[in-house]
Amino acid sequence: MRIIDQRYLASDNRYSTQPCLLGILELDRDTPTPAAMAALERRLQAVLPGLRRQRGMVGKRADDVPQLVQLVQQVAMELRRLAFNEVTLGFVGVVPHMRNRYRLVLPYTSKAAAAPALAMATRLVDALLAGRSFNLKAGLTRLRVLADRRARPRGYLMQTARTILMSVIPSSTFSMPSIFSVSMPSSSAAASS
Repeated sequence: MRIIDQRYLASDNRYSTQPCLLGILELDRDTPTPAAMAALERRLQAVLPGLRRQRGMVGKRADDVPQLVQLVQQVAMELRRLAFNEVTLGFVGVVPHMRNRYRLVLPYTSKAAAAPALAMATRLVDALLAGRSFNLKAGLTRLRVLADRRARPRGYLMQTARTILMSVIPSSTFSMPSIFSVSMPSSSAAASS
């Protein structure tokens, strides 16, 4: 399975009032058997115990969505919850007229970590489905770093008294007339009048 396309959608899109990540997931194999899916769910719940709570947070847009696709969506949401405490609702659906391609919609508040969380979820599910191990701790650390790095401002403008004056008062209006250009009446002319 692999993600073949991703797009960030602005708020008030057709799926949610929040900004969303829309990913297209392509399954490169047939749907696993029910026994293999049950074993995969047990392994995932051993690694991610909070996954049991994610069941009601994924809405289906079609009846033809395999359980494996829903599981990837649930894992992505649980990873985001663990990494930066972001709990949202997600949607899955089929891509019309394209076999084995499915839409995954994830509303987000941290744009920087939304796509990496979905990619990590597909790698985690693929690894456990194949019976391989997966370094979850390192992945969660990476997601936290991505979310923290993008949440902090990149720098700030330090203003001093000099830069405040430079930004407020233009240099062309900050001049005084010369003493030589002012004509003053002489003291003898003032006394005769």
